[in-house]
Order: sequence, then C-alpha cells, then structure tokens
Amino acid sequence: MAKTLVIVESPAKAKTIKKYLGNGYEVFASKGHVKDLPKKQNAVDVLNDFAETYEVIEGKEKVLEELKSAAKRADEVLLATDPDREGEAIAFHISEEIKNPRLKVARVEFHEITKKGVDHGVHNPRKLDENLYDAQRARRVLDRIVGYDVSALVWSKLAFGLSAGRVQSVALRLIVDREREVEAFVPEEYWNIAVGLTAASPPQRASFVGKLASADGKKLEVTNGEVAAKVRADLETAGYRVAKVARREQKRNPPAPYTTSKLQQDATNYLHFGAKRTMQIAQALYEGIDLKRDGGPVGLITYMRTDSTRVSDDAIAEVRGVVAKRWGKEFVPERPNIYKSKKNAQDAHEAIRPTSVEIHPDSIKKYLKDEQYKLYKLIWNRFVASQMNPAVYDRTTVEIDVSPTIAAPTYRSYLARASGRILKFAGWLQVTEGQQEFAGEEESAGAAPDGGGGAAPAPAEASAAEAERAAPGPAAEEDSEALLPDMKEGEALAVTPPGVVTDQKFTQPPPRYNEGSLVRELEKRGIGRPSTYAEIISKVQQRAYVEKREGGAFQPTLLGKFVVDGLVRSNLDIMDPNFTAQMEEELDEVGAGTLKREQLLKRFYKKFREQLDKSKKLAPWKPEAEKTDIVCDECGSMMLKKWGKNGWFLSCERYPKCKATRDLSDARGTAAVRETDISCDKCGKPMIIKTGRFGDFLSCTGYPTCKNTRPVPLGVACPSCGGDLIEIRPRKKGGRTFYGCSNWNAEQKCEFKLWQKPVPIPCPQCGAKFVSRTAGKKAMLVCATKECGFKQEIVEAEGEDGAVNGSAPLDAAAIVASAAAAPAVRPEPAEPAPAARPEAVPPKAGAPQGAAEKPARAVRARRTAS
Repeated sequence: MAKTLVIVESPAKAKTIKKYLGNGYEVFASKGHVKDLPKKQNAVDVLNDFAETYEVIEGKEKVLEELKSAAKRADEVLLATDPDREGEAIAFHISEEIKNPRLKVARVEFHEITKKGVDHGVHNPRKLDENLYDAQRARRVLDRIVGYDVSALVWSKLAFGLSAGRVQSVALRLIVDREREVEAFVPEEYWNIAVGLTAASPPQRASFVGKLASADGKKLEVTNGEVAAKVRADLETAGYRVAKVARREQKRNPPAPYTTSKLQQDATNYLHFGAKRTMQIAQALYEGIDLKRDGGPVGLITYMRTDSTRVSDDAIAEVRGVVAKRWGKEFVPERPNIYKSKKNAQDAHEAIRPTSVEIHPDSIKKYLKDEQYKLYKLIWNRFVASQMNPAVYDRTTVEIDVSPTIAAPTYRSYLARASGRILKFAGWLQVTEGQQEFAGEEESAGAAPDGGGGAAPAPAEASAAEAERAAPGPAAEEDSEALLPDMKEGEALAVTPPGVVTDQKFTQPPPRYNEGSLVRELEKRGIGRPSTYAEIISKVQQRAYVEKREGGAFQPTLLGKFVVDGLVRSNLDIMDPNFTAQMEEELDEVGAGTLKREQLLKRFYKKFREQLDKSKKLAPWKPEAEKTDIVCDECGSMMLKKWGKNGWFLSCERYPKCKATRDLSDARGTAAVRETDISCDKCGKPMIIKTGRFGDFLSCTGYPTCKNTRPVPLGVACPSCGGDLIEIRPRKKGGRTFYGCSNWNAEQKCEFKLWQKPVPIPCPQCGAKFVSRTAGKKAMLVCATKECGFKQEIVEAEGEDGAVNGSAPLDAAAIVASAAAAPAVRPEPAEPAPAARPEAVPPKAGAPQGAAEKPARAVRARRTAS
C-alpha cells in the first residue's frame, strides 16, 4: 500500500494530525529548524551575492536521520510546516536533506488543526514557494550582519560582551525616547470646576452635575487656585438656565476578530500575559488539546500568527447560527460584518478564531490549563462579538447658560455642559463579560458598510484612561453612565449638593510602554510582523537594557540609554524607525516576488558598511570619570566615580597601583527583581531573577504557593549533555568557584565542569560553541577546545570586570556572536542575539553546603535562536 509521509514541526501537532489522516499516512515532526547558519565568520559570503552556508543544527542529526529513513519508505512527502516564512524555510531545508529523484515532494498548509483543516491542506498541495524562502533568507542574513557588526561596535565603544540587533535596537530606542519624554515632562496645574444642579420648579427630578466648559464664549482653562476661587464665587450665586437639549442614539461597533498584535495587547492588559507567553499558549491551542473525545487532541484555534481580519464564509455562517440560538435573532446583523485589514497586511491567513464556535470555553474548561482557558475564552468572546449587532446607547447632552449675579464678576457669562447615556441594547457587549477596553476597537468604525455592524465611529473609551494621563490640559468630558433627567430648553435650574466643586489637577506625562502598548506602537509604525512581535519584546527584556516596573511598564536602565545614545550618534539607519519599517516592506516585496533578495541585501549593505566605518572613528560612549571626596580604604587616596556595564562604581585614582574598588549599588540602575522567559518546572508559572545573600537566583512567581528556586543559567550549553552551565560558588571559605552542568543530579548524571568562566561567544578559529575567560593579571579569552589554541587578550578598563577601553582588539565579525544554543523546537523568528552578557551568575540563594565539586540543582532554561 502506498505511503504518504507528512512532516510537521511540533510533535504535539503531529499527534493531532495523525488522528485525522489515519492509515496510509505517517506523520513525523522536525522539532523546528533542522539547519541554520553556523556561528562562523564565513557563514555568509558577502562578495558572492550573500550566499549562505547552512549546516545541520547540532543535536538535530538524529531527527534528520529519522526523517530520511521515513522518506525512503514513502512514495510521497507532504511538507506541512507552519504556514509562514519560517515554515517555508524549514520545508526547503528538509526537502534538500531527503532529496530523491523518485520521491514526490509537495508543500501543504494547515491553517487549523481540525479534520476539515487537515483534509483541505492535504487535498490542496502546492510547490515550495521560493520567494517566501528568499524573504526568510534575506531577513536571516540582515539580522546576522547587523547583529555581529553593530554588537562589535557597542562592545568596543561601551563595554565588553554587550550586543545589539537590527529590530530590537529600534524597539529599545522607542522605550528610551518615551522615558526621555517622561523625564522632561513638566506638570501643569489645571482646575476642573463643576456644579450640582436640579430643576428649580416642580415636579422634583433627579440631580445631575454640570461641568464648566467656557466663559464669555471662549474655552475656559483655569490654571491656578486664585482664578478657581474667583470663578467659584461667580457660580455660587449665579442663575442657571437650560440653553439646549440634544438627544440621539449612539452605536458602538464590535471590534474585528483578533490579529496577532491585538491578541497580545489584550492578553497583556487583561490576562497579564507577556507577548511570548501569549504565543506559547496560543501555539498549544492551535496544535491541539486532548478533550477526551474523538480519539485524541483537537485544534481549538486557527493559526495564531496573522495580520488579517478575514474570516472564512463557513466560520461566519457557524457563528451567526450560534449567536441566534444563544442570544436571539435580534443580535445577528442582517448581513455579516466585514472588516478591512490594514494596508500593509500580508493577509496570508484568517484572523485568529475558534476552529468551532460550538466548542464553548466553559464546556472544555476541565481539559485546559487555567492560562489556556483564559486565552481561549478571550479569543472565543472576541470572535463571537465581531459578528453581532452594535451596542446602542441613548445619549443626552445638555448645555446650561450660567449668569453671574454678583457685582463685577470675573466673567460676564459661563456655559456648563452635562452629558449622560444609558445602554439601550447590549448587542456585542453581551459576550464581553465586563471587559471595557478592546485593542483595535477604534479601527472598527464603519466595520460593515452594508449595514451589518453600523457605520458610527467607535467611541474613545478604549483609550480614555491613557488620553487623560497624557493630556496637556483638562481631560475630555466623559459621559455619566446614566440618563439625565427630562429638561426643557429655557427651564430654570437651581444649585443642589454638592454645590460648586473646584478640583485641582496636574497634567501627567505620557505612560511608559508595557508589552501591549509596545506591540501596538511597533504595529502602528510598521516595525516587525506578526511572527516577530513576541521575540522583539523578549530580546529587549533578556538584556540588561530595560527593566520592568511594578505594573509591567518598561523603564530603560542607564546601560540601555548609553547603548541607544551611542547608536543614534553613530547615524546608523537601523536606528531610524521609518527605515526599519521600510525594510519590512521590502522583505514583503521579496516574499511576493517583486524584489530580488540579492538586490535588497546589496543596497542595504553598501550604505551600512559606510556608516559603520565612520562610527568606529567616534569617541567612546561611556561617561568620563568624576572626582569624589571619598577616601580609598586601602591607600588613603581619593576615589573616582566611574561607570561600567554593571553600573556606577568607585575606583582608586592611583589605579593600577591601587586596585581598590567599591560598588555603588544605589546608582547601578539594576532591578531587584527581573522577569525571565523561563517557566517553573513544578507549576509552569514564569520565574523571576531575585538577589539573595549568595547572589542571583531564579524564583517562581507562584511563591508562597510554589517555593521552587533554581540557579540562573549562564547561557552556555553543556558540551557533554546539552544542559545549562551554571556558576557554583562554594560556601567554604577559601573554596574555588567553578562552572558545572545543571544536570549533575539528573537520571543520566553529567559531571562536566570548568574552572574558567565560559563566555557565550563562539570561537572564531574552530567554531566551538563558547570560549572561556581566564583570570590573572592579563584577562584572556581562550577556546574551550584545547586542540584549537585560540587566545585573545582582553584590554580591561580601570577597576572594571570585563569592560574594554576605547579600542577593542577583537575581530568584530568573528568574536561577537550569538550566545544562544540551538533550540530543540522552533522559536519565534527574529534577529540574532550576538552576545549575551558574559559576567558570572551566582547560584540560587541557599545553595547546598559542601565542597565546590557539588553543583547546584538542575536548570531547564528555555533557549531562543540566534
């Protein structure tokens, strides 16, 4: 019997798909990328049309052998990797490895992992798309070139071991620029003035509040207490009369179903999930969850990397039927609501939606993890709401003439205004369960031009809070969530408690970015694409360039500011958000086949090299040393205040004769608690980095329910077993620090250890995964492979561990490389992280007693691709 081999990326997805295909099909998983650019200088041949040299990723040899073996038993191979550029690249690399003249190879796409979605994909094969592959190759080469060379520049100008990337550097600039706005903001005083009013004559009616809007026909802005007191005196004895009453019906349109960026924004704001965590949860929902029926896992949502609001006709028909059955026909629009995608949207996939609206979140809650249930419910609610009628309000606005009666009033006349509304028909709000703000709701104005969703603009509730924080003056008037009492034009009003109220306010600076608002800004500026938002945010956080404040807001560290300022002064195009957005559009053109990959890369590289060469001649970026009145404890000389990548420190002015230093921890600008992308191996919650008496350690955010702690990984894979290397500091006085494998107590015990600190930089001579840093009078980088013999001196800054002075002797293209080990599963596609911070990371607080040879507990750190 003929056999068809189907190759997907994820083992979980393979299991779900196998259920639907049955006999005659074998389903294997590639577990992400199988080939990648090696971390060597000659991986990209710039002079030969940027030709790449791809190599099988270390650890993937066994996977490839399994795929080749399975292909020999098959008559046809269907490459069903994810339906995006990265998936296309994986498909191309697999096809190259299993190439056989007799073997029929085709590409298929599964936009939803359901019986219908799998059957549709299998019965609609296509050829491999070389244009999509070229777009991915172009992005990979751009990121490699920029990551290596710009990281070398940052290293030489600022400090040893720092790094930068093509897109995350722009994201960091946005964070720094916003911080500068916050720092430069000068609060301005303003006063809100309102008065309680009611009808002056029977019948008695409810009271309401009128807000002062203008004086003598001009907008009134009260900026100090003196004027506020004078206006208050005018109003306390003034006469009030209804000037105008306006009543109208107001519609609030439903938002479009989720795109990737909108899902990440709402997940940040309402579920407090980071962008990367959101995509990991969504990936599991897409690949399949075992609902204990139909013989195995079921894909619950469509593909989650999309910028399209398009929805299939079948899905629209299904959801309209569910809405009519569940809430009634009055909630179903006459014609389906149609939403327009943004002009730069690739529109390759549908919007994110449930694969079947019949699967209600509550009906499968017991089969889902709590975070899966919350995200699925968010997606389900949004999709159902998108195909419902608008919410309808009765809105009343009343304008009130105010006539002062005292002699010599501050103003001759005033105008007050009151507005209120009441929900007349819930419409789509019926399914939102208390959610008030919705990412992208403002884009839904005119969502259904044929009458399905109305054409009235969406109200500004979604951004009202942010607008008030950033407003340069008094906040815009807000409707009270109630109808005003019936009033007639010309009717007299009387002051009622609380009477005249004057409320002092101060304008607020623009809010700092959090993950959701940064994704929104990236999307607005055209920086990145659905598949890259999460990785951009992740890269910004992984380095010590930003820290998260309470509430999730990003604040750049001093190090982050220095990096951005230096790169901006270097006049590199990559730091211009508009240039980065233009590059994204050109990559889209390569994917569409309208621009050649080589043409894009040549045009970019020529100007980039010119700018880079000029920037190398600039002065170092770090601040000059400052004199202090602090006396050195060792020699009695004065101390100087200096800056290193770990923050400010004091160094003796007699350096190098006196090497005394002192930490200025209060000025270091490092966070006491730092977030990570590492999940707790006991409860699955995110882990954070805390600092204890023995240094940094990973702690579960579920504390005190979960008290799990682990050492912080150094970012270097164990060459023996692939585990993480960790620093182990002995408690015994005089014991020697060493670096061991985190799998020392695993079932297959690993006893690998080093006495010299591993640095996550590949060797430029032999390509070894890391080099080691020696101690002593002359700090050296040496290859971890003894047979190689590579050595390179590190020129130290005064008193600082690891910083390089103005001119680094290291070869930028060869030395500065990504520290991350090859991933076991495919990560979010993004630019490389050329060099992780090489400083040592202490073990967890309360590490076990004993000799230095006893390493700390196992670490299972998630790794990202370079």
